[in-house]
Amino acid sequence: MDAPTPTDLPEDGAYEYPRLRTVEVFPTTFRGQQVFCLRDPMRYTDAVVSVLPQTAAILSLFDGRHSLLDIQEAFARRFGTLLFREQLQEVIQSLDECLLLESPRFASHREAVENDFRRAPHRPARLAGSAYPSDPEVLRRELDGYFVAEDGPKNTPPSPEAARLTGLVVPHIDFARGGPCYAWGYRELAGAMPVDRWVILGTAHVAMARPYALTRKAFETPLGPAEVDEDCLDALVARVGYGYFDDEFAHRGEHSIEFQGVFLRHATPASLPVRILPILCGSFHRFVEERRPPQPADAVETFLGALRETLAAMGGRTVVIASADLAHVGPQFGGPRPLTPGQLREVEEADRGMLSSAEAGDAEGFFWAVAKDGDRRHVCGLPPIFAALRLVGAQRGRLLRYGQWPDPNGTVTFAALALYGPDDLSHEP
Repeated sequence: MDAPTPTDLPEDGAYEYPRLRTVEVFPTTFRGQQVFCLRDPMRYTDAVVSVLPQTAAILSLFDGRHSLLDIQEAFARRFGTLLFREQLQEVIQSLDECLLLESPRFASHREAVENDFRRAPHRPARLAGSAYPSDPEVLRRELDGYFVAEDGPKNTPPSPEAARLTGLVVPHIDFARGGPCYAWGYRELAGAMPVDRWVILGTAHVAMARPYALTRKAFETPLGPAEVDEDCLDALVARVGYGYFDDEFAHRGEHSIEFQGVFLRHATPASLPVRILPILCGSFHRFVEERRPPQPADAVETFLGALRETLAAMGGRTVVIASADLAHVGPQFGGPRPLTPGQLREVEEADRGMLSSAEAGDAEGFFWAVAKDGDRRHVCGLPPIFAALRLVGAQRGRLLRYGQWPDPNGTVTFAALALYGPDDLSHEP
């Protein structure tokens, strides 16, 4: 017999066939005890739920096909002890209250959230007040502080090539951990010529139906909006079609473009607009698995070709920003244990070898540097960096800064890297 659908289930949370939504799961230690945390990657809810390892071990059975009795029996076989129905129902009730179950409660919440987003003219600054200050003056002081921090650029001037800047790779890790590395990238902008538009290629941390997601919504920041270049967007959509708005909702909870909007507004005089083309880049998992870079017939290359044509037709000065972190290693990302200092040095060596392909403007070389070992280091910035290299066709680039945040639960690496065009780019995108 088929399992009941969520709409057939009772509303008290005691569902006979519970179905967990797609969640992020990562280990941590709480009061000396190991727990696993569950988080919603789509950010319909910001709740983070912690469960004990025994509970985490049976969550794979919360698939809408296993009944409460099935789950109890599996628990008894694995751990040799009883899981009482009331205990299991408490777990289910807690997950449902936190909107992590497919249920009538979540369906109603999802509809309301999506309708609110569709109606909103702007994309709100979702992380203002949590990941960075919501007060403009406090925020400016914090961002200024990253430039003069111990590992920031301080008085280092932009490079002589900055006037030919066509692209920039910068982190999307939170400012508290990667702020000085952001500053190295944005310091290079001080030597760049005036820019008509910024193409921001953000990393999408959720699954998308298409390789790229567009939005028409301006990005709010405490320092003023980063406005969408409507003419450029319309010209692109005329080439690629409206289907690239199908995944627009992914922009709501994604931080990778939001962080660049904040820094761009900080780097731009308040009297001048910041015009952006915000594009989320989907996973390259299929290409890595098949051990091949995107080919001309793939939707990735079709879209990027259309974007190159659009930018050329629009004229003016375009700078492409790849909002991209690098390696994700350690327990939080599936590793068996925290990395030793020696292993962190090995990660850095691999990262720098990979970045040398980006410095050479070699998109395929960059892809292979990630894919040759099956992306063992979980480089989430592969799609946006590959796209940036394909868009700007840089003659050469320069690594400005490399950094690591060696959290015991999971180490993240990142870099600031500038891409430069030919000497006569004054009117080229």
